[in-house]
Amino acid sequence: MKIRLHIVGLIVCLILISDLANAQERRRSTDSTRTRRYGRLSGDSTRIRPRLPDSIRTRRWDYAIVVTAGGGLSYYSTHLGVPPGLEQARISRFGVPASLRVMWYPDHRLRVGIETGWTTMYSYRGEVLGERTHVYVSAVPVLLVFSMPLAWVRGFERNLVRRMAVTVGTGAYVNHSRMDYAGKVESNTLSLGWMAAASYTYPVGRRFRIAGELKWYDAVAVENAAFTAELQLVWRAFSW
Repeated sequence: MKIRLHIVGLIVCLILISDLANAQERRRSTDSTRTRRYGRLSGDSTRIRPRLPDSIRTRRWDYAIVVTAGGGLSYYSTHLGVPPGLEQARISRFGVPASLRVMWYPDHRLRVGIETGWTTMYSYRGEVLGERTHVYVSAVPVLLVFSMPLAWVRGFERNLVRRMAVTVGTGAYVNHSRMDYAGKVESNTLSLGWMAAASYTYPVGRRFRIAGELKWYDAVAVENAAFTAELQLVWRAFSW
């Protein structure tokens, strides 16, 4: 319940920040229009420079469906319960995650979409009573995600922050475990959880971007959590 309240509070904060950013942008747009129409005041020596567009769109009134796919490296970052009788244990906290995200970009800053994928949580192998054993645990997230670019942050036009975005999500994780010990046993467990991420996007074409993203996955009920670093391809599939 506390995790849900934190997620709801964070989403509300993003909505409020989005409204504030939109108000600031409308005010800047109005000032720019007035300046072009009437000219600058004689005592105003400030030059008005064009604002850079968002990291994925070309005009603010565009609507778009954006698909992001990526992969990288994950690290299992919580307690790992290894059986005390395991001998010659070899433990791996690293994995190779993959993710797929589909987002709707509306005419304001707060974006919404869904995310899924797959990531290794951990694995270990060794011997129990002379028998070889191997345990492997992975997770598939199914999340409702909200994202906000930081292009509205004031500063220099080439400021690093202007190509960054923050993303949060909540939903379910399908946790898959496989144990090879005197036979093979597999099981799937459904768990509620959440996700938080920060990304940097760089344009490489009219419809394509590349991005780097740091992400935290947390399947709360089963206490599985992983930190991932991904390289992503961002594709603006449709716009209108």
